Amino acid sequence: MGITILLLDELDSVIHGFIPANRANHYRSSLRTGSIVRLDRFDVARVGHTYKITEHQYVIRFIPSTRVVEVQTDAPVIKMDKFMVRRYEQLQVLANTSLELPDVVGEIKSVQGSDLKNQTARSRVVVRLLIEPNMTVFMSLWDEAASAFRGLLKAGDKSQSVMLVTTVNPKLFGGNLYLNSTQGTRFFFDTSISEIAEFVSSIGATPPQDYTCVDTLERVKKKELVSIGDLNTFISNSNEQTQEADFLCKAQIIGVIQENGWFFVSCTGCHKNWKKRGRHWTAADVQLLT
Repeated sequence: MGITILLLDELDSVIHGFIPANRANHYRSSLRTGSIVRLDRFDVARVGHTYKITEHQYVIRFIPSTRVVEVQTDAPVIKMDKFMVRRYEQLQVLANTSLELPDVVGEIKSVQGSDLKNQTARSRVVVRLLIEPNMTVFMSLWDEAASAFRGLLKAGDKSQSVMLVTTVNPKLFGGNLYLNSTQGTRFFFDTSISEIAEFVSSIGATPPQDYTCVDTLERVKKKELVSIGDLNTFISNSNEQTQEADFLCKAQIIGVIQENGWFFVSCTGCHKNWKKRGRHWTAADVQLLT
């Protein structure tokens, strides 16, 4: 656990930065989106093989000696954003691998969710997104992302239907591609962003069209008690193109099977898994005598 940041320099290179949870409060006041800072006395490590958010092979790790100083004068000119956009075929390859959390550009075709007018609601919102000509995927927004998107629906113009979405987790289910939001998911609609402009050009310069919003809270038809088997049968037999339904499920935890749990001990410096070797616990080159 900790704070994940993206650092962009004047050469348009972007690198992943990580602040451990035990140092987060110390640096939190120094972190401001868009600020230009001088960073020194940090550690550099190779990026892990999962959930990459940049194409850089290294990550900057904040350590107790790391200093962050905002540049007030003679600051270099640095772009505000850089994205890691992936196309449909690339998303299919990445699905279910946990290798990357890529960005995606698409045109909103429809939105469905419960209580869409309440921007404090955090329940799932499903966006049908056209990401290539004749290629549509479903994107599920959860928690903070769902709340933020509701706020955009309430305040924005629905004719702005092309957006760039960051840090999504692609999944394949039943042969279909689905995109899931993460804690790092953000939304961009600025048509001056090159990735958005290129997408609009690729699908043809058609006039922007309003998309439909279906608020399931306003059209709940019936409440009935069904089993998980009943839900599975309905999903297996339904046609996703013509038949849609939302289920509000409640469940009670009746027990915790402890033998199926897991845990690991990590190093506070490198955050790697510690392994016991004889009388020692080791992580990389660190040793602790037990």
